[in-house]
Amino acid sequence: MRSSGAVALGALALLVAAPSVDASEAQAQVDQAGVESADVELAERYAPIVMLKQQEQQCDTDGEPFAPTSVDIVLDNPDILLRQVGHDDPVIDHAPTAADLFDRGEGFYLDFPGLALEPGCIYEADFDRYSAEQPAVVYAHVATQPDRPGQLALQYWTFWYYNDWNNKHEGDWEGISILFDADSAAAALETTPVEIGYAQHEGGERADWDASKLSREGDRPVVYSSAGSHASYFGSALYLGRSGSEGFGCDNTDGPSTRLDPEVVVLPDDVDDPSSDLAWLAFDGRWGERNGGPFNGPTGPRDKDRWDRPIDWHDELRASSVVVPAGDGYGTAVVNSFCDVVEAGSDLLIFVTSSPAVALVVLVVLATVAGWLTRRTDWAPVARRPLVMRRRGGQILRAALAAYRTRDGLDLARIGLLVVPVSLLTVLIVAVVRTVPVVSSLIDLAADDSAVSLVLGLVAPGVTGIVAFVAGSALVAAWVGGERTVAECVHVVLARWRPLLGGFLRSAAIVVVLAITVIGVPWAIRQAVRYQFLAPAVVVDELDGRAALDRSSTLIRGRWWHTALFAVLAQATVAVVAMVVGLLLLIVLSSVPLWLFSALISVVVAAVVPLAALAMVLLYGDAVAQVDTADRVTVGV
Repeated sequence: MRSSGAVALGALALLVAAPSVDASEAQAQVDQAGVESADVELAERYAPIVMLKQQEQQCDTDGEPFAPTSVDIVLDNPDILLRQVGHDDPVIDHAPTAADLFDRGEGFYLDFPGLALEPGCIYEADFDRYSAEQPAVVYAHVATQPDRPGQLALQYWTFWYYNDWNNKHEGDWEGISILFDADSAAAALETTPVEIGYAQHEGGERADWDASKLSREGDRPVVYSSAGSHASYFGSALYLGRSGSEGFGCDNTDGPSTRLDPEVVVLPDDVDDPSSDLAWLAFDGRWGERNGGPFNGPTGPRDKDRWDRPIDWHDELRASSVVVPAGDGYGTAVVNSFCDVVEAGSDLLIFVTSSPAVALVVLVVLATVAGWLTRRTDWAPVARRPLVMRRRGGQILRAALAAYRTRDGLDLARIGLLVVPVSLLTVLIVAVVRTVPVVSSLIDLAADDSAVSLVLGLVAPGVTGIVAFVAGSALVAAWVGGERTVAECVHVVLARWRPLLGGFLRSAAIVVVLAITVIGVPWAIRQAVRYQFLAPAVVVDELDGRAALDRSSTLIRGRWWHTALFAVLAQATVAVVAMVVGLLLLIVLSSVPLWLFSALISVVVAAVVPLAALAMVLLYGDAVAQVDTADRVTVGV
């Protein structure tokens, strides 16, 4: 092990920014600080540039409110406590100093103001206050491994005040490592690095020094820090993690970014003097509030495996990370939903951990409501034909499932394969709409970003809606006209394409006009539900588009909530099944490229969409039967 000691920032500044001091004098000053000058020179030459995702406003969790900082912000700070585990975790020291942390073991931890699992904005506000007079800092460490001679790792460690990600916790230690084929820092100065590794959660990613994915300014690597988690990446993007080494969730380094040029402090292998400014390095406790599992405060650099075995750590790094491409395909939608699901799961775990009694009450209420809804309907078996007959909600679901298991379901599954070309068409439509300057300008004038998303979703309908529309129309043609082949069903639909298209465009225009005003969104939802029977009205009643919309509205009058519930349930079934299967595929098939993953999800959707269509067509038959019965009663039949 090399001699212990520290490098003060002032000594580093003399080396870098004081040309009036000659080399021998600067060398003597560094030696007096107990650090080899070659270590300092090497650390300064390759000091990383850190890119942070810009924060649009204070307490905006989409951006990065924190920065790599000096541990001095939590030392000798009257707001920080040093606690010992056990007996209600008593306070050992207020405003602990580096000397107070020296040689403390695993049973101690620092406690910051606030609750790690319910951060609010307190950690950001405190960090801004504590770091106001502090520069951004990275800690360098030149490390070798006895059983791996001829190799040297230049490590850079970053300390973050708070980790605001799925595994929320106080304190955070991250970093990168540059690998040299050299025995010492002096030898490393005479050569160039071989590889570089970026730490990410329990693992990380490596690259050759001359790899295209590594951005450098001269010898200085550029590190993109993920917002919240502070994992280090080679580029600006959304990254997918499906394991402990990748992190379970999504890391976002997407721009715009803020550039930081941290100052460098070189750390020794050991500190044996409690009066040293770096005595905190000998602290084996936790740098943050004690909590269970992933929410626990982290240990310091010296307690990480890569501190003593840097080459082994580097060898275990991945060659790449999974980048989530921009787009609107099903695969990308599932990946983005995966990010949201993991985050929601983390929030749920935090909620259960923080408020177990309230969580139990919520669970009981949800179970009660679900039971009440289930008991309100009839689940007795009912015939699938004729189409027009009264059926209760449970009977419609049961009949739809029964039909789905027959040839009808198989034939419609083939129709559902239209999801593949339609999905490509949807992506194309969305891409075109987003790039049309006139459309963009009108949207900017009319509404905010949330309305833009809504309008785009209506202008470029989802794949599920389009395929369900076609499949439902074909199913009506099959059931009304008797046994028909898939080709004959599609032929019937194509023969009615003009009124179908006319009715669809008219309904879409009405809904869009209402929705684009924002205040008209409730009426847009109302009309969207009233137009659910457009396709069967065109195919069965052979009406034109406008008359079919009127017919649909008449059938749904007095049944709006009933129809809305079924429409939501039908679409939710498709979405949930596709999502569950997609999440399982995403986790199990971790090596599958995202384009193939999107194709697999499309097949899943194609298989499930007909079930939604079956339920909606049976609901249409029930509505017609109810209206016809009411008409007969009215005229005295």
